[in-house]
Amino acid sequence: MKRIPISIKKIKVEEISNLMIGQIQKEERTKFLLSIDEKGQDWSKTFICDRENLQKLRDEIDEALRSITTAETLNLTPDEGKILDQHFENDPLCKECKYKQSFNCKICLFKLQSPLERLLFLELSKERINFQPQYGLDWKGVHISIDGKEYGNPINNFKNVLTVVDFFIEKRNQRLCVYTDGHTYHERTEDQAQRDKNIDRKLQALGFTVLRFTGKEVNENSGKIIDEIKQWIGYN
Repeated sequence: MKRIPISIKKIKVEEISNLMIGQIQKEERTKFLLSIDEKGQDWSKTFICDRENLQKLRDEIDEALRSITTAETLNLTPDEGKILDQHFENDPLCKECKYKQSFNCKICLFKLQSPLERLLFLELSKERINFQPQYGLDWKGVHISIDGKEYGNPINNFKNVLTVVDFFIEKRNQRLCVYTDGHTYHERTEDQAQRDKNIDRKLQALGFTVLRFTGKEVNENSGKIIDEIKQWIGYN
């Protein structure tokens, strides 16, 4: 993280005032020493100012910060920025999130597929567990990009993708695939359930560990899920 080249220190300054001819009074006043470091130089520019000057500087900084939009802060399109602003205002997950206005917002709201994934994403982030969301694997168990893939595309066919793992975690020779299976966002027919079983078997044959959690588990007992994930990856 880059250091901001501005520092402020409270100091005492002796001021001289003339009471009348021949009479001088010295008074010690509280001032502030504002220093600005010159990049690439071994010296600083310093200014002595009073409380009112600092308040004006603070107000100007606040106004400048307020003028920066969410889109500008996170390098998004204006439309994407508006979507985030709406979530920040109305979405309970966003209101309580300590990662608001960070790069995590782009992943959480534009890359993840459901509120279940978003909830687990935040819990994993809080525990500083290193993971990859929406992680594509091919039929040999090798990471594959899913960008632009679609069925029927002769060049970039989605059939080359075995699965897109909700959260992929690799640590200490453990390769863990974590899925969230909800009832609203992951409604599964019998064929879909069988397909998931086939994917799980294939992943296990390739040396992966697979953990699937229901929507109820994610919503009601995310702490237990985190503990189980830690156990599988030998997290300390």
